[in-house]
Amino acid sequence: MKPLHAFFLTCMILSAFTPQHANGQKRYFAVKPVEYLEDGRNLHFPVFYNNPANAATTSKINQQLQLSELELLKGFQTKNIFERINYNNGTIYGGKWQMTYDLFTNNNRLLSLGFDESSSGMTTAYWTRYYNFNAGNGDLIQLSDLFTPAGFKLFKSLAIKKSVRAFKEQIHAAGEPDSVWQDVIRYIGEYVTEDFYIKGNSIILNGDNRLSKNQKGWDMIVKFGLSSFGGYLNQYGRCVFGLTNQPIAQYRSVSLPQLFTGKIDKYPILFILRSSNYHDCEGVYCYQKYGRGISMQGDMVNGQIKLDEYDSDFNTKAHITGRASPDSVTGTWAKSPKGQSFRLLVYRK
Repeated sequence: MKPLHAFFLTCMILSAFTPQHANGQKRYFAVKPVEYLEDGRNLHFPVFYNNPANAATTSKINQQLQLSELELLKGFQTKNIFERINYNNGTIYGGKWQMTYDLFTNNNRLLSLGFDESSSGMTTAYWTRYYNFNAGNGDLIQLSDLFTPAGFKLFKSLAIKKSVRAFKEQIHAAGEPDSVWQDVIRYIGEYVTEDFYIKGNSIILNGDNRLSKNQKGWDMIVKFGLSSFGGYLNQYGRCVFGLTNQPIAQYRSVSLPQLFTGKIDKYPILFILRSSNYHDCEGVYCYQKYGRGISMQGDMVNGQIKLDEYDSDFNTKAHITGRASPDSVTGTWAKSPKGQSFRLLVYRK
C-alpha cells in the first residue's frame, strides 16, 4: 500500500472510533441546578438552558424530566420544585428522600444523564433512572432506536452474556450458588438494555434496578466500547456516536416513553406514557394551566391502553382508555367507567 493511501486509511479508522464531542463544545446545554436540603432530605435537580434558536428542544427536555421525576413543572410550585415528591403521604414508600444526578454527555448530538434516588416511608427504596435525549429535537432515545433490528438482537445477546457473566463472577467469588440468584439472572436477561447511559464512545448498562433493597451492593455496571457494537448501528446510532455528520434533529425515536402534547376535551395537557416493571404501562400527565402531575397506571395490550388515574394519596380519580403508539395517544377520559367521557388526543411534541 502506498504511504499516502495508508495515511488516509489510518485517519478514516481513527475518526470512526474517536468521539465527536460537538465540534469542541463540551457543554451544549447550560445547566442551573436546584436543590432542597431541608428536613434531612438531599434533593438535586438540573434545569437546562440554551440559546433561543434551540428553545423548543430545551423546553421539551425540561418538561419530560420535570414531569417524570418531579411531577411538577417549574414555575407552578407553591414553595419549591420538589414539593410534589418530598411529600410523605403515609404510604409504605413515602416521599423521595434523596435525588442526585450525573451528566454523562452534553453535546450537540446527545444529552445523557442519570439520577440516583431513594424514598422513605414505612420502608426505604433505592433506584436509578437514566435519560438520553436527542439534542436536536428533544426526543427521548431508547437503545433500540440506535440499532438495526438485526443489530439490536445481536447487541442484546452480547449484553445479556456479558452482564450475566459479570454478575456470576461476583456471586461465585462470594461463595454464592447460581440457584439462589436465579430471579436476578432472569431479570438481567429480560431487562438488560432498559437502564443505560452513553458516555464518550461507550454504552454503559446498569442492572442495579434488577436487585431488591436487600440484594443491593453488587456491581451491576457493564460497559461496551464502540468497537464491540459499531457495526450494529443504524444511521441514527451512527449520528449519535459521531460516525456521520448528518443533523441529529432529522432522526426521530420510534419507542416509548415520549412526551406528548394535546388536549382532554378543550383543555391543553402534557402527557407521558412509559412501560413499567410492575405494570404493563404507567405515566403522568398535567393540565398545562396548572403544571401539576397526575399519575397513571394500567395495562397496554397490542396498543390498547386502560389506565387508572391517581391523586397524591393513590386514590383512583378517573380512567383513560384508548390506543397508544410512539406518535400519538387517542381515547377518552372519564371520572368513572360508566360516567360521561371526554375526548383525549395527544401527539408527539
